[in-house]
Amino acid sequence: MLTNISWTDYIIAVAILLAAYYFFVVMRYFFADLKNLISGKNNLKFMVGISYDTVRESNQPSEKNYNGESPAFETTADDDFAEVEHLIERLKSVIADASGKKLIPQELKKYLHLVLQEYPNIKNSPFCTSINELVASECEKYGAVTLSEDEVELLWKDAH
Repeated sequence: MLTNISWTDYIIAVAILLAAYYFFVVMRYFFADLKNLISGKNNLKFMVGISYDTVRESNQPSEKNYNGESPAFETTADDDFAEVEHLIERLKSVIADASGKKLIPQELKKYLHLVLQEYPNIKNSPFCTSINELVASECEKYGAVTLSEDEVELLWKDAH
């Protein structure tokens, strides 16, 4: 009986079985990701030559875990840390740019205020005081404007 099966038939059968197996694995474990990719909610991201932070942000779990519950504390904490890191980078670049352009203090304060308004969740977080210290130290470092932590706190006022 086995002498009647050619190598071509054998390779075709194995290829069909492998295709069926991988189709099952994709549908079982990656259906939500595939659905989001097809609907346009997520873009296909290639991870060649990117930093560790980018990989960490792109590997965030989906909105529901395997039990169908809302995101765990760790997911929201990671999101908060990523948001704080992004704000820190933006503030550093704004202050360095303002120092290079020799902006007057009012323009820098307005610019910092606009940046801080984009992050209303951080205003009421425990990171707010650290952000204020960072802004004051960066302003002192670049000599753009001398801001105290209290003055930076006032820049958060209209952020809601």
